[in-house]
Amino acid sequence: MYRHDRIREDGSHMEQCGMGSLGASISDAATAVQRRIEEFREKGFEKATEEVVEYVRAQPLNAMLIAAGLGLLLGILSGARRR
Repeated sequence: MYRHDRIREDGSHMEQCGMGSLGASISDAATAVQRRIEEFREKGFEKATEEVVEYVRAQPLNAMLIAAGLGLLLGILSGARRR
């Protein structure tokens, strides 16, 4: 049994125990995550690449700031390992 199936079962159990909205939310979240995983398996790397390219074209400044922040973080982490 996959973990998301277990989460969905826990959500269904919560609905039965009177925690309906929380259980429904957990169940919905598990279903959405499973759908995204299946979508990634089917369409794979090309779809993710397309989404990244679209984001970079739509918001180039944010993309540069994210890249700079990640570069800085990786630089700090790799520098800390050398000591």
